[in-house]
Amino acid sequence: MLDFYAGLSQNLKASLLVITGLIIFLTLFGKKAGRLDPRDKPRGVLFVLVFVVDTINNFIRDFYGDKWRTYAPILTAIFLYLAFANTSSLFGLAAPLANMSIALSFSAIAFFTIQVSGIIVRNPWNRLKDLSSPNVLLLPLNLVGEISTPVAMGLRLFGNLLSGSVMAVVVYNLLNPVASTFVTLAVLHPIFNIGFGLIQAMVYFMLLTIFLSMAIEEPEIAPEKS
Repeated sequence: MLDFYAGLSQNLKASLLVITGLIIFLTLFGKKAGRLDPRDKPRGVLFVLVFVVDTINNFIRDFYGDKWRTYAPILTAIFLYLAFANTSSLFGLAAPLANMSIALSFSAIAFFTIQVSGIIVRNPWNRLKDLSSPNVLLLPLNLVGEISTPVAMGLRLFGNLLSGSVMAVVVYNLLNPVASTFVTLAVLHPIFNIGFGLIQAMVYFMLLTIFLSMAIEEPEIAPEKS
């Protein structure tokens, strides 16, 4: 096990640490939240986490209606992973999404989540008709769009995280040691690691939520002319 871990890139190691940390932390949070009296107001970290989860659930409910409980767990898990992974460099870890393989794995997650959900909810035949809309001749073009969209989402994550890291290194090397340390801590880390990282996590979460809801929604039926 140690040999396997030692052979991984720094990005993959950071990704595993983020996943392990989230599993432990959210398991403890879930148990503590489960013991909370509904009449009591949560405090401290528990209050923040309850607020975040409730906000995400309300956002998802607006798109999925009575199906929101089915999709809230995976969408929330993806958002939390991206939020912590994109800011992991604050703790001295390599940015996981700056690795192409990890970024493209999110393309695969988005693609299979959208397609499998569409097939299960709409059934294979209706899903095929959706992809053939408005004309069967557009099926190949629609299939290209179904593939290119999640790929672009993954590449967006990779490009933004890598470019942020590169820009931080360039600025750091252009300045003298004292100034570069100050600029890195006071400016670059808050902008690239916190600001851009959380923005990219939110953008990916919103795009996946929208495209997934489009794949499972019933098409509108035009009213019959009298």
